[in-house]
Amino acid sequence: MKFQIFSDNEWLYPDSVITEGKTIASLYLAKNASDCFQILTDTTLKGGEAFKFSHDLEGLEVTMLQLLPARVEANSAADYLVTLDYETVKDFVERQAPYDVFDVTATIDGDVLKAGRCAFYVRVKSSSDTVAGERIGKVEIIVGNEKIVVDVSAEVYSCAVPELEDAKFGMINWLFPDHICKQHNVAKDSDEFWDMMGKYIDNELDMRNTHLQLPSGMPIRDEEGKVIGFDFTFASKVGNLALKKGFNYIYGGFVARFEDWKDDEQYLLWDRKVGSCSIEGYRQLKLYFEAQYAEIEKHGWKDRYMQGLVDEPQFPNSMSYRALSGICRQCMPGIKIIDPVESTELYGALEIWVIKQAVYDKYPERYQAIRKEGGELWVYTCGFPAGDWMNRAIDLSPLAGRLPTWMAVADNMLGFLHWGYNAWNDKPYEETCYNQRSGERKLPPGNGFIVYPGDNGPWDSIRSHLQRAGAEEAELLLQYMAKDEAAARALIAKVCTSFKDYTKDISLFADVRKELLEALSR
Repeated sequence: MKFQIFSDNEWLYPDSVITEGKTIASLYLAKNASDCFQILTDTTLKGGEAFKFSHDLEGLEVTMLQLLPARVEANSAADYLVTLDYETVKDFVERQAPYDVFDVTATIDGDVLKAGRCAFYVRVKSSSDTVAGERIGKVEIIVGNEKIVVDVSAEVYSCAVPELEDAKFGMINWLFPDHICKQHNVAKDSDEFWDMMGKYIDNELDMRNTHLQLPSGMPIRDEEGKVIGFDFTFASKVGNLALKKGFNYIYGGFVARFEDWKDDEQYLLWDRKVGSCSIEGYRQLKLYFEAQYAEIEKHGWKDRYMQGLVDEPQFPNSMSYRALSGICRQCMPGIKIIDPVESTELYGALEIWVIKQAVYDKYPERYQAIRKEGGELWVYTCGFPAGDWMNRAIDLSPLAGRLPTWMAVADNMLGFLHWGYNAWNDKPYEETCYNQRSGERKLPPGNGFIVYPGDNGPWDSIRSHLQRAGAEEAELLLQYMAKDEAAARALIAKVCTSFKDYTKDISLFADVRKELLEALSR
């Protein structure tokens, strides 16, 4: 069986050709961090072949995952959504759609492999107690009656990524319980559901997610349909599970949104004709926030709870957002507000401003002024804009999904958010362009999710591994900024200078990442 080693920062395909390339994996790790590589063989599996592996890398944890293909049915468009017109996007996408790509990193259950091109993703992880220094060792893989031996050099540096509870850089990926129910065929709120939910929460923590958004409260209505209260039973179960498992913070789900981005009003999510600034809107919101605050006090969450209000408030509806925030603050004293925003005119309405990368690039001075006045800035990416912006679509350079955290640190941002953790189509391996709004529009490939529904829980994607790596590197970059800000900024500028100006050169990135580890370990 012939094989070749590839970086974790490049895409492999079922039709990729093996050359006389690398057969030695060179890894560089901080303490309590990972480095990864990929193995592609020339063998096609029938499915059911026995699998074993071993390694002699002392003090390191090695996880072997099987690479499986996903279908990219359309390319990210130049500006918005998707396209099959390759000529308009060929300058920034990796390959012309439709095509298959190894984005799935599947757990190998029962030591049996699945059918297809034989390929692996290898994650090597150090702990906080791992002794710094170089390890020279081997990873031995047996597939059926064939064996390959990969030589590995792993350098562990003395610098360390903090444990999640001490993280300085925040991370959010929205978790959708209904999609878990559908893909894993479990009834909501059943024992089977909570077991599966726990696995997804564990996966989010492994990705270094620090904040979990809870489901919104459910309205309680009288016989005439009038809202008379709200039920937070399910949301509270999610919150308690998340905190028990290790999340730093939980925050309440959205309560309102505009109908059109030009609207001057936010409308209640459960009563779309009721504006948040109306008398009836105030009545219902007061019921909502008072009931939510009672849950916070009941469960002792106050030091670990925040509240979301509206997804992406716009300039025209900034005043209604500020009024909505006032109602929340009246009913939930001392609770911070966090939201993705597309306006700079929300002064005093929230503590954590999560700003779309393209919006930030339009108004950097305004947002930095907000930061200097006490606001905390984060960045987010989503389906729009498409094109060559840093994002985590499957058809973009993998570095486009790893470097947003680097740019965030350069722009004094302390967190990253993406809405799509597990929003899947019915066939997530075959249709990676999420059909938003009941098929009305398709989002760029992989935008709706960053994990796949595996046989018995979530399977990471190449992109989720890279997002975790970006979070680890953000922690190290923040340490470097505190140590020597000028040097740290110069280092970041070698790989990115804006959310649209970033390197796709994996060799350059590897050198700069190694330089970061060396600088922090001196």
